[in-house]
Amino acid sequence: MRYDIRVRGRFDRALVTALGDITITAAERDTILHCQVPDVAALVGILHAVTAHGLTVKEVRTADVESP
Repeated sequence: MRYDIRVRGRFDRALVTALGDITITAAERDTILHCQVPDVAALVGILHAVTAHGLTVKEVRTADVESP
């Protein structure tokens, strides 16, 4: 499953490395994390790590492309 997580502010690249298969994109005053996770538990772990570092999660959306 792929997710995009929008976080308020700038994200520390060291934390990105620690979290695993994540890439980041700067978007105005936010950062978008592009994540590939095996299950919902892994997604919750990423969200917990983000909030534990004092960052605010603004949006979480699936990024999987649906087949026709």
